[in-house]
Amino acid sequence: MEQRDFIKDEIEKIGKLLSKIISGFFDLKLEVQLLQAIEITTDCLKSELDIDIDKIVTFPKKELNPYFRKLKLSAKHLEELSELLKEIGKAEFENNEKEAVVKLEKAIELLDIADEISNTISFNRINKKNEINKLL
Repeated sequence: MEQRDFIKDEIEKIGKLLSKIISGFFDLKLEVQLLQAIEITTDCLKSELDIDIDKIVTFPKKELNPYFRKLKLSAKHLEELSELLKEIGKAEFENNEKEAVVKLEKAIELLDIADEISNTISFNRINKKNEINKLL
C-alpha cells in the first residue's frame, strides 16, 4: 500500500512539473520569439523530466507506449505533450513543412496512446485529433 502511494505521488509530481513546463511555453511564446520558446521548453523537458521531444518524434508508435510507461506518464500527461507538439508543428509550418507534419502526426499518435492508457475514448481527445487533422 505504501509503495502504491509513493508511485501515485511520483506521478502527480511529474504531472505538476510537466504542466508547469508546458504552461511556461505558452507564456514564453508571448514574450520571446516562438522558435526560442520551443528551444527553451524542449531543453527544460529533457533536463527536468527526461522527455526528449526529438526522440519522441522519431519513435515508431509501437515504441512510444513503453517509453511513456517507463516515464510514468498518464493519459493527461500525453494530452499535454500532444498539445505542445501541435503548437510546435503549427509554428514550424512556414519554415519546414515536412517537419511540422511529422510533429502534428505524432501529436495525434500521442492522443491515440492516451486512449489506450486510459482504456477510454474521450470526446475531448477526438475533437483535438480533428483539430490537428484540419491543420494537416
